[in-house]
Amino acid sequence: MRLTLGWLCLASTLVHADWLLVDKVVAVVDLHAITRSDVQERAGPVLNVAKTDAQRVQARREALTELIEEALIAKETERLRIEVGAEEVDKALTEVAKQNQLTVAELIVETKRQGLDGDKYKDLLRRKILDYKWVSLRAHRAALPAAEAERGAFMASERARLINELKDRALIEVKP
Repeated sequence: MRLTLGWLCLASTLVHADWLLVDKVVAVVDLHAITRSDVQERAGPVLNVAKTDAQRVQARREALTELIEEALIAKETERLRIEVGAEEVDKALTEVAKQNQLTVAELIVETKRQGLDGDKYKDLLRRKILDYKWVSLRAHRAALPAAEAERGAFMASERARLINELKDRALIEVKP
């Protein structure tokens, strides 16, 4: 009976071998794997409008960089216990709609046209809020410019500095 059962399992595996979906790991950040499908999904909206192979390669490269940085930030924000609640995301969604003179429903329709469904767009907003909270917490406050116009550039440079610090402490392996 064992022998028959073993052969049935093997035969079943062989028959359904073409059903097996294997995804390639393209990078590892500490213990977090980033797969090819993660990169494709992130680059999707840009890939949909890319006209050349060079643009598609650049879109994938930028998507991989974003995913690596997000993995680093996610680990750090977890360590620092920084969180983003659903109400914060909803408030941001309402604010983005208002800035674009749209209702929230119209904004979601527009994001779908650009390749992001409502949940993915909310997740994007959540990641951006988390990123902002992290940079705000860790930025050198003493160096914060007094002029509002200069603060955006300052926060961008602080983010880059902080990301480099995280990269220096992390084990990052990008696979060919």
